[in-house]
Amino acid sequence: MKHTIHRQLTVAIENQPGRLAAIGRTLADNGINIRDLSVNDTVEQGVVRLIPSDPDRARELLAGAGLYVIEAEVLAIDLRDMPGTLARVSQALADAGVNIDYAYGSEDSAEEKLRLILKVSHVARAREVLDGMDEDPKP
Repeated sequence: MKHTIHRQLTVAIENQPGRLAAIGRTLADNGINIRDLSVNDTVEQGVVRLIPSDPDRARELLAGAGLYVIEAEVLAIDLRDMPGTLARVSQALADAGVNIDYAYGSEDSAEEKLRLILKVSHVARAREVLDGMDEDPKP
């Protein structure tokens, strides 16, 4: 199963108009593309998770703008967009004792592929599990 490891940045922001725009503008003004994005709110703040094209520079820029930035390794998995795919992948990881801390993803416009981002408890073990899986379920 096709998967890659990426460095994700998590940024805590005030849950106010324009805060996400400021992050996007800072990165864009420096030629950094946001490949994957998740934005969640909590009672007191927003949490932005992103996979930038240049994680080192993005971290430097965001921290320089006074934002609190945390870095983590995440898995990006390219899957066929079909019923049961998430269940099959998450069950295989569970059977191997790998916890999924959180996930986010999106499908392509043709609704054929799903890009799933997973933050897991054991990246190396998760990669072993995914390496042993076919993209399509066995009949």
